[in-house]
Amino acid sequence: MNSPDLAPTDATFGDLPLHQYLTYRLSRVQAKLNAQGARVLHEAVGLTLSQWRVIALVGAAGQTRLSVLAREAALDKGLLSRNVKSLIAQGLILARQDDIDHRIQHLSLSAEGKRVFERALPVTRMRQEWLRADLTEEEIRTFRTVLDKLEIASERLEF
Repeated sequence: MNSPDLAPTDATFGDLPLHQYLTYRLSRVQAKLNAQGARVLHEAVGLTLSQWRVIALVGAAGQTRLSVLAREAALDKGLLSRNVKSLIAQGLILARQDDIDHRIQHLSLSAEGKRVFERALPVTRMRQEWLRADLTEEEIRTFRTVLDKLEIASERLEF
């Protein structure tokens, strides 16, 4: 599995080369997947990756709130808020103020937002299938288990 991109370097921390750190590898893979996803989404529907995540979450929920999106998308609240405002301005998301608590906005897809969601969804599903193509079902289950454990570990304040 040694490719030129993953060749050992002189960058080490103690006895462990940087390229073997889980966080380093995850960060590299995430950056590459994000760049690929951004390119695919821009070509398919003209959205950024962050915008797609908002559209996808709102589309899947039918109606949701910004606080729920922040928790689900794991995006910076400022970035999320800017994306929601941009998508509202583009006419892809509708925002309705809560009748009781006026600080809360209920978000849903507009008719155009639904069309964008329906155009992008097959493209994103096809990409997911392509990413999984070289993985066995056992590898996928193991990978998900590992990600679940790393996510739990990432929430611990002490180690």
